[in-house]
Amino acid sequence: MTIDAYLAELERSLPRFSRRRILAEAQEHLRDSAATHRAAGVSPPAAEAAAVDDFGPVEIVARRLAAERAIRDTRISTLVALGAVAFFVFPLYVVPENSLPPAPWVEKPRDIFVLQMLSLAIWLAAGALAAVSAAIAWTRWARLAAPVLVTASAAIAGASAVVAAIGVRWVELTPATPNWPLAAGLALGCLLACVAAASWALAHRQLLVQD
Repeated sequence: MTIDAYLAELERSLPRFSRRRILAEAQEHLRDSAATHRAAGVSPPAAEAAAVDDFGPVEIVARRLAAERAIRDTRISTLVALGAVAFFVFPLYVVPENSLPPAPWVEKPRDIFVLQMLSLAIWLAAGALAAVSAAIAWTRWARLAAPVLVTASAAIAGASAVVAAIGVRWVELTPATPNWPLAAGLALGCLLACVAAASWALAHRQLLVQD
């Protein structure tokens, strides 16, 4: 079998979302292997056939390469989510702290205090979940990273909702308007990054289960 024929068959056996990158890696490996055989005095057709034989049966190779790519992409997804959760400190605290109008009260209203503590607790839980997901991605149980990431994304969504409630309540009690568009934009960006990372990890999870 020629390298081109092998790659065509391999392409049909690979998942669509990672096909291009895997094929590029496989093609490079096969071409290098064929070049090595040619350097040893083997004819070009025989060198390609030998490279294909060395690489292995299409079904086995497709499964192995897809699983390897899935592991790498899952690990990247968990790191992206972990970074997004860490960055959430800006819409959670940094931006409101530096843009909210001065509080008109001597003692903070209990409802605002409770909401602040709740948002902090949810954010810390999201961070813990994202960290656990990243740690799991480097173990043999990498397929469990995606469900944990989904939970972390849900936690960030919850924290965003609580922060929004704090903002509404704060504006009700103060005459000035804080810089909520910036905080909301940052929070939305963090949430979308977490959701995208979780979705990407979920897309690869079946490959990890099959591995």
